[in-house]
Amino acid sequence: MKKIAQALLVCWLMSLAFIPTVAAQSGAPGTATPPPQRDEAIEQEILARLAAIDPSAAPIFQDATTAMDGGDFAKAKEGYEQVLQLAPNFPDALRRLSYVETGLDHPDLALQRAREALAALDAPFNHLALAKALLFTRTRENEVEALTHARTAISALPDDVEANYVLLYAGATNTARDAIRQASEKLLSIAPDMPDAHYFAGLLAAEDGQMEKAERELLLAKKLGMSPEAVQKALDSGIAARALQQRSLRWTGTAFVVWVVGLLGFLLVGMSLSQLTLTTVRRPQPSPDFQPGAVERLIRAIYRVVIAVTSVYFYVSIPFVILLVLGGAGGIIYFFLSVGSIPVQLFLIVIISAIATLIAIVHSVFTRVRVAEPGRSLARGEAPQLWLVAESVARRVGTRPIEIIYLTPGVDIAVTERGSLLTQLRGRGQRALILGLGALPGMTQGQFQAILAHEYGHFSNRDTAGGGLARQVSASIHHLAYRLASGGQAQWYNPAWFFINGFHNIFLRITLGASRLQEILADRYAALSYGAQNFADGLNHIVRQGLAFSLRADREITDASAQNRALSNLYTLPPLEASAPQLREFERKLEEVLNRPTSPYDSHPAVKDRLELVQQIQMITTVPNNLEPAWNLLPNAEALQHEMTAQVQTRLQERRR
Repeated sequence: MKKIAQALLVCWLMSLAFIPTVAAQSGAPGTATPPPQRDEAIEQEILARLAAIDPSAAPIFQDATTAMDGGDFAKAKEGYEQVLQLAPNFPDALRRLSYVETGLDHPDLALQRAREALAALDAPFNHLALAKALLFTRTRENEVEALTHARTAISALPDDVEANYVLLYAGATNTARDAIRQASEKLLSIAPDMPDAHYFAGLLAAEDGQMEKAERELLLAKKLGMSPEAVQKALDSGIAARALQQRSLRWTGTAFVVWVVGLLGFLLVGMSLSQLTLTTVRRPQPSPDFQPGAVERLIRAIYRVVIAVTSVYFYVSIPFVILLVLGGAGGIIYFFLSVGSIPVQLFLIVIISAIATLIAIVHSVFTRVRVAEPGRSLARGEAPQLWLVAESVARRVGTRPIEIIYLTPGVDIAVTERGSLLTQLRGRGQRALILGLGALPGMTQGQFQAILAHEYGHFSNRDTAGGGLARQVSASIHHLAYRLASGGQAQWYNPAWFFINGFHNIFLRITLGASRLQEILADRYAALSYGAQNFADGLNHIVRQGLAFSLRADREITDASAQNRALSNLYTLPPLEASAPQLREFERKLEEVLNRPTSPYDSHPAVKDRLELVQQIQMITTVPNNLEPAWNLLPNAEALQHEMTAQVQTRLQERRR
């Protein structure tokens, strides 16, 4: 690959990808570049030294610098020469005069002034100026000397973009790989949009045997403005072919085909169960009650079995994934053995990648589900009326009431059960209500009771109990995906990554299908307890308020950020204006939510399907519709609103750090 890199280096130099940039940075005629962003502290230090020699020279120096930054090199030259008359051999004037002579296309004068500046003061910027002037002459002897000065400058200015760029060019003209590698790696971190840095990163990756990385860097260099001809020559030198070869070698083994067939079987089962569920729940309910019908109970039982089997299949699949990873790594090594050569770097990359993947797989198997506090707990003394309503709804549904309430800033209302698997299966887990404060504006207590009855329906149907194996598998899936992504192994050609993506989609189809059935049965609890219309109104409110709250909150966050102020109370924001774009966006999204069909990857049935199903329930409820605002359940509502708003403010600040 060193021969390839040498040949491609010539292509790069002939493309003149760097020379115009050097000229542009120096202010060459015909270039259009923005003025440099000068360090005010450095400028003041230069002016202070100059004023100590001759106070009248400082304003002249400033005017000359302004002219140079604006591209008026003739005026800048005149100004710097006046400064040198007042302060002979002032190094900063000599250095900048060198840049001006470069801009005027006077390479010999530029080199002379740069040497005078370095002779006057041995400083990093003067070494850098001399390196640029030497390179601008385009003579072999000067290019060799330029590399020495570029290295001297970079030792004191390791994070300076211009210094690294000059080192890159000097290294390229002298075929100094250490200088090229040093400069390109640094430029990738401090100037990621520079095409030359990515081009050389691609060549270096090719030298290291990392063909896919080389191809990626070269294509990125082309996208950022690198010469297409130079990039194509690099790809045609063998990089593109070997990158494709590496990717193709990862697709191996007949076990993969058998494995996929098994996964497709679970997918078909999930789709069939989903369709069977919809058919069953749409049947008329002649004598509706809280208990699911016989067919519904059968489907729930089938779902439990299928979810359990699918969960076990995940762990049964782990040995196959490990074999595929090892087989892929062994296949790559065998290929190079068959051709009689094994690149050491490639061998190490393959081994390290395989080991990293195997470690991620093992870690995922032993991942344990960690339950965090879902929000801010609300004591009974803070909202006694809310607690009384929660307990009265539990009595009406016929189940044990919640034992803790958590407040969150959003609009979600949900329940969860905390405790060990055995505790939950015995019906003794700690029942919790998660109450999003954003759901309450505009909601009546009757609607809230109906929504709460829906959540209690989950407790009655034992939806929150058990399911530990499925939760464990879900945690393992997410952990493995995270480990692969964070370790750079999240590539489609990695067997483990391919498996985790495919299995995750199938697992979602099955588990979310069961979740949709749970939601339908919980809706039935709400409709039977507080009336279908009351629940329908509550559900519509949640949908509308969720969209409206999000739009108003987003607008407030944007305005507060633009005005550099704290957030206003998110729960008392003014309504969307009738002619505002936000209102049109709200209406568009609402129409979309209310009319879209249920997706296989929805945890809840679509709103229109839920409303249609609850309206089928013909039962007269004796519970009066309570039109009292839901806010009245919180005596300290305003304080809680400010507290939740402060939480959002804190999270925004943490994200910006």
